[in-house]
Amino acid sequence: MIPDPLYAEGNIDDRQTKIEALGRIVNCQNQAYFEEMVRDMSWSGAVDITNWTLDAIIVLVRVCSDENLIITLKQGTRYFMPIHYPHESLLESFAMAILTGQL
Repeated sequence: MIPDPLYAEGNIDDRQTKIEALGRIVNCQNQAYFEEMVRDMSWSGAVDITNWTLDAIIVLVRVCSDENLIITLKQGTRYFMPIHYPHESLLESFAMAILTGQL
């Protein structure tokens, strides 16, 4: 496997910053790769999801749900700290509510 320069071993802050940047361009074609990166990340602090795609938000919410992670999501000037995530069938609706500001 060829190492990915965007995902090379580095400190957590650098990796989190890279994932936050990649979240803006995730689509259904690269969603699985992004999910792998998110699952391998040790999250700390707030995750800035400003301008993320719906696909990227769905991935992050799914990973948090699967791994029982409690993280703070920052979107623009709003902060969210979900303590319970919806079932898989409602993840897309939940992510859309975050994206559109209806939550």
